[in-house]
Amino acid sequence: MSAEPLVSVIVPTFNGAKHIGATIDSILAQTYRNLEVLVIDDGSTDDTPEVVRRYGSPVHYVQQSNAGTAAARNTGVRQSRGEIIALLDHDDLWLPRKLELQVPRFLSAPEVGLVFAGIEFFLHDTGRVTATYFPAEELDAHDLLAHEVLPIQTVMFRRTAFEQVGPFDTALRGTDDWDMSIRMASQFRVIGVPETLARVRLHETQQGHNQERMFHQAMRVVEKHEHLHPNCRKCRRAARKSRGILRENYYGEIKAQAVAAWGAGRRASAAFTAARAFWENPPALWRVLGRSLTGKPA
Repeated sequence: MSAEPLVSVIVPTFNGAKHIGATIDSILAQTYRNLEVLVIDDGSTDDTPEVVRRYGSPVHYVQQSNAGTAAARNTGVRQSRGEIIALLDHDDLWLPRKLELQVPRFLSAPEVGLVFAGIEFFLHDTGRVTATYFPAEELDAHDLLAHEVLPIQTVMFRRTAFEQVGPFDTALRGTDDWDMSIRMASQFRVIGVPETLARVRLHETQQGHNQERMFHQAMRVVEKHEHLHPNCRKCRRAARKSRGILRENYYGEIKAQAVAAWGAGRRASAAFTAARAFWENPPALWRVLGRSLTGKPA
């Protein structure tokens, strides 16, 4: 790998005209200058093409029929030239020194396949930072299978590592990045830079707001990798932990919807929603029954 390798930045987008300009600006403001930007338009019907084309030659714009984020990322990698691939969603932002601080991690350790960093979440309407998140500084496949999800806005990987583990899984919608990180960690070191280097915009149109779809897609990732290593206790333990976390999170979301529906007088809707929650997370039913018998709140 060269002393200052070319970094290819892949930005998949679908109807991202509202935010993608700010996203591109944050990429072009990087202190690390040896980069190329590829925006993969996954069938947008808004003004995304016009917004991106205003940037001219610094941004390579590619259109394709709608096929999902994973397919768009694969297209971007195929059309890119860099030794290192970096990912960013069309509504999120990088801090200026992101690439400057992450690229050297590849140069110092040839066994590293993927590098990530910390993120902060901010409200689109007000700009207020609501939370920060940073995983452990090094993770293996069992850590990731156990629901240690990497911030995709910070993920970078070697092209050679990507070629070895294979492309993003287009059968997964919204969880293809988690699947990729597990596959990377099964063959390469996965390490982090202990700094916040990206910002995640919180707004109502995000893909992750479809809780039911995300729950089932995440469960598919667990099912895909629970036998990553034959007869491996760590794999089984990690898969069990991940399923528990996913069910708890999904139950919490549905429970909140049921409470809101009950409070608004939509009793039938509340009952149906609560039944869905118990179906997806059976232990919650036993907690509710047990607490009703003891007089404790559910």
